[in-house]
Amino acid sequence: MARILVLGGLGFVGSNLAEDLVGKEHQLILVSRTDKKAQNISGIIGKVKVEYGDLLNFGWLENIVRKHEPDVIFHLAGQLTTYESFEKPLYDVDVNAKSTLVLLETIRKLKKSCRLVYGSTFWVVGKPESLPVNEETPCNPLNIYAANRYASENYCKIYHNVYGVDALVMRLTNTFGVREQYDNPKKAALNHLIYRGYKGLTVPIYDGGMFFRDYVYVSDVVSAAETIMETGKSGECYFVGTGVNTWFYEVGRWIEELTDGKVVYVESPEFHRRINVGNIVVENSKIKGLGWDWKVSVKDGIRLVLEHYKRND
Repeated sequence: MARILVLGGLGFVGSNLAEDLVGKEHQLILVSRTDKKAQNISGIIGKVKVEYGDLLNFGWLENIVRKHEPDVIFHLAGQLTTYESFEKPLYDVDVNAKSTLVLLETIRKLKKSCRLVYGSTFWVVGKPESLPVNEETPCNPLNIYAANRYASENYCKIYHNVYGVDALVMRLTNTFGVREQYDNPKKAALNHLIYRGYKGLTVPIYDGGMFFRDYVYVSDVVSAAETIMETGKSGECYFVGTGVNTWFYEVGRWIEELTDGKVVYVESPEFHRRINVGNIVVENSKIKGLGWDWKVSVKDGIRLVLEHYKRND
């Protein structure tokens, strides 16, 4: 049994991860800025400890780590949209880069064995010259959010190489599933489209749906996070994706099949085109080498999300 600290523990990936870890008898401390998403952990609230505070209060964050002396830290918190990173660029630096440095420095100063798993994003790659991408693909971030995530990836690598800190990077492709935001068109596009279909509304898809991404369902991300925690090699980066390219016109067809929504194709905004990474699919042999593989297809994941909406409408 491990003592595990999850930053962003009430959020989308964090709450799903926490629920699974509690079921495996781990001791969980969840960190969140507010109790706004407390419903996400309603099923395990009596089995976890929750610490509320602002990650930008770096003294508080260091004290939380010192107080609990965790065996593992999952850093899944931060500002999570590319659009908001342009609206609040300095905040993005603090919450998506400086917070990681605080954690690494605290672990270094504690001189205690503690594994840090940093949750990063495929956005760090930018627009790749060839597909599929993997951990060796050169990174050229196209937005502030991705640049700060990539900085944090490098901080983890540097602290491992220089100080021996046990830090790893979990680089996620497009993740979707239950408990993800559904009312923000600037984030979690697939969940937003599924929800509009569920409500019988129009389902707007850019540019005829002639682009693809590597979508991975949240339960598969949870199993990947646990695999990296247990068997990942310190200092390494692991891409988490299915290796399957999902075209958005296929997504539209599935939503129309499973809901009363109707797809409408619209032109993508100019700003979106400036920061868009284009088509993405991952070559995932590195994490498969740890014994992980995905299980939930995109269409089955859409069904699971729709069932969740029906239960909680």
